[in-house]
Amino acid sequence: MIYLVIGLFVVVAVGAFFRQQSKSAESENKNSETAQTDTGSLDLPDEEDFSSFSTSASVKPVTSPELASGATYSAHAPAGEESPYSVSSEPKQKPQAQVNLLRWCGRSSNIQLDNITVPGPVAYWANGEASTQEPSCIDVTLPVEFPKQGDELPVDGAESYASMTPLQRGIYLTWLAGARIQPPIHMCYPSIWLYGIERRTLVDKLDLGLCINEAFRLLPLLRWDVLRENLINFITWLAVKIWLPDEDLLAMCRRLNKIPEGMLGILLNSYANSMLPLPSAVAFTLMRTCEKLHREGEPQVPDSSEALATFTPIYKDLCKGGLILTKPQKTIKIAYTPTNPTIEIKGKDKDKNDAVDVPDFFDDLTIFKPLLDSWEVFLTALKPEEPEINLANITERPDFEGFIATLRPEGSELPLITTLEKVGKLMQFDTKTPKLNGKERKAIVDTAQVEGWQILPDLGISGREYTWDDKILFVELVPGTNLTQNYRVASFILEFICASIAVDEERVFEPLRQRLNDFFTLSDDENIRLEAQRTINLPTQYGPDYYGEFLCAWLSEDERRKVKYLVLEILSFMPEFANNPEVNSILCEFLKLREDEETPAEELAKVSGDRGNEILKIMGMLFKNA
Repeated sequence: MIYLVIGLFVVVAVGAFFRQQSKSAESENKNSETAQTDTGSLDLPDEEDFSSFSTSASVKPVTSPELASGATYSAHAPAGEESPYSVSSEPKQKPQAQVNLLRWCGRSSNIQLDNITVPGPVAYWANGEASTQEPSCIDVTLPVEFPKQGDELPVDGAESYASMTPLQRGIYLTWLAGARIQPPIHMCYPSIWLYGIERRTLVDKLDLGLCINEAFRLLPLLRWDVLRENLINFITWLAVKIWLPDEDLLAMCRRLNKIPEGMLGILLNSYANSMLPLPSAVAFTLMRTCEKLHREGEPQVPDSSEALATFTPIYKDLCKGGLILTKPQKTIKIAYTPTNPTIEIKGKDKDKNDAVDVPDFFDDLTIFKPLLDSWEVFLTALKPEEPEINLANITERPDFEGFIATLRPEGSELPLITTLEKVGKLMQFDTKTPKLNGKERKAIVDTAQVEGWQILPDLGISGREYTWDDKILFVELVPGTNLTQNYRVASFILEFICASIAVDEERVFEPLRQRLNDFFTLSDDENIRLEAQRTINLPTQYGPDYYGEFLCAWLSEDERRKVKYLVLEILSFMPEFANNPEVNSILCEFLKLREDEETPAEELAKVSGDRGNEILKIMGMLFKNA
């Protein structure tokens, strides 16, 4: 019996032991589950899929995981529980959807997608639709179609990167990848890029120095007045905001032909009440760029070291060493209204961030009276004088070596513009006749080339009439340089287009000049000479009827039609001229072509495809005596 009792006791004890072990195991499992739930309260960003992106050999793209995790986010990133950096003590039963933040890519990183690398785009990007609405955001998940040779480029614009067509995105990204040094083909591309610059400065309040430099670099490429004026206002406000150093501000101002009063106010403010004379470089820039100080009919003076050297002694003499400025009592408020439709600054932030007071130096212009007087004397000194003819220096040499030195003082940097009559008198031609004959023109051209100068416009075009009153420009030329047919035809076409569409601004002229490289094989030196044409082509001295009569006399109707095709194709990349019936009407009128005749697309494609070779053959005859 006693053994039976002992056996029962052992069985009960062992059963109790196993039950206790089972309970301990269940308790540990529950604790483990609780620990995992608590760890889940740290809301870290989900890992993004970067398998579709490749890494650049030089700079890692911002779309690589290690850079994406350290990217700079917009100041409008959600705060509190939705922030990927927040830690909550409350356990979450269900994981929340990850917020897709707006990320910034400056100059030190790049975006890599498909087969293109966009280095330093200075723009926002996101891997999908960002939680912050931003029209400039480059969504790397959207399809992109990069333009190919011969593709018809879209003439329509877009309001945001997301609303662009795949081809438009490809054009935009290609422009960004080219460091934004080419004129954009549509206003929407620089406008959308500017949206991001505005957000970075107005909302994030970061990279102000970078943004002002990038905006200023874009300025000369814009041909749309509204966008150009807005960008100048943005640069002015930003310059006031960061109080740009005097030397940087002056360097920036010297590159502009017109400067807002606000920016000039900053430039002058450093010298007001200092009892120090206004430096001659500042005074020269002020008079050259301030609209209020310009008098009616005054010529536009380009910035050059020679012009400044001429102005300085006159200024210091008439202003008794330099103009002394006092700070005015009145101020002007410099404010900037963003074009980005998603940015709205309200209340105190608007007063704090969007407006800065600058002294108003232009309320009373009497303080500039000595400066205005010195500028008037300076403009008189710039007027070319009749050359003194020293026949002893000229007739002794068969190449008339001295006539350039007579027309242009040694060391001068200003463009040498004169008339055929002045050159003709130096070369002892009869300038009383109404026109030059071919022998006289050839003698002038040969004489100039011996001395290392080219004369514009081209005096060697057969059948073109030149009068002694015509203005000519001397451009430096290496002696013995052969002026190719490509260059001669391109130069004439550029001259003809400027007259046809009445180009009077450099912002239109320069893209046209660059566009000619798509049709003619031009060297760097030839591009430099084409660029120099703006001096006499803006504005043109001949009307379109002048060229029309000349071309109608020398070319057949079919040849003139092909010239029209070329001009239309050259202008096709500029929205204001592309598919513009008025431009077609003008060309038809002066080339004596039927206006109702449609321009077949295949003809335009042919012109573009053969790079102007057919036009070279057509117009080659005009330069047979050159």
